[in-house]
Amino acid sequence: MARHRAFLDAALRIATEESLHALTMQRLADEVDAAVGTVYTYFPSKGALVAEVQREAVDRLTASYLQLRPRIEDRVADAPPEVAALAHLVGFARFTIESVTALPQEQRLLQQLMYDADQLVPTEEGARVLPSVMRLLDMARQRFEVAASVGALRPADPMERTVVLAAALNGVLQIGKLARWDPDLLDGTRLARQLVDDLLAGWGAAPEHLAAAHAVVEAIARRQPLARPVDDETTAAALATLTGGTPR
Repeated sequence: MARHRAFLDAALRIATEESLHALTMQRLADEVDAAVGTVYTYFPSKGALVAEVQREAVDRLTASYLQLRPRIEDRVADAPPEVAALAHLVGFARFTIESVTALPQEQRLLQQLMYDADQLVPTEEGARVLPSVMRLLDMARQRFEVAASVGALRPADPMERTVVLAAALNGVLQIGKLARWDPDLLDGTRLARQLVDDLLAGWGAAPEHLAAAHAVVEAIARRQPLARPVDDETTAAALATLTGGTPR
């Protein structure tokens, strides 16, 4: 287990500080001073290795988000149901935005998973990472479902809305890479927050409910960052709680 952890940590460093293309079996072996054959005993192919690295990244994002949820629930305990539902959606979106700086390695790997045209994870290795992605998205899906049920949003497919929100946010956040040429126009964080409001309003959120939801999230953010790095132990415990299992 410790050896597997060492391989994963080294692979995360290579993938995020350089690129997924730089992450080869030989490079990983050199990084941890092991024979390349030893790497293959843990990861049967580069596709499997990349999938495990991306799964790890998504699981850390999920664990970090799970720390935010109860803070929102405490804040909206006495709020109208429409405000409570929207606060959770705004919180999920703001978490995604802030994770770009709070959890840059993890967020970068998630973006690579969504947008890498070279398909570094073969279809047959998708089972390693897809459940983790769907677990994270399903938490937003549940909130969209609640929002529609209490009248905060018009009814629609909650998973479709989740996918639109996640893909749109990650796309707009990429604009931030161009900010050095026009920091005002190409401010990815500002544009992403505007996008959230535009989407939720377009899906039926009342302006007063949306404003109140933002106030809830802002109050939380003033006390503590919405997105925070998590260690391996915290990640394992959070996922075990979520799935009803035991820490891996």
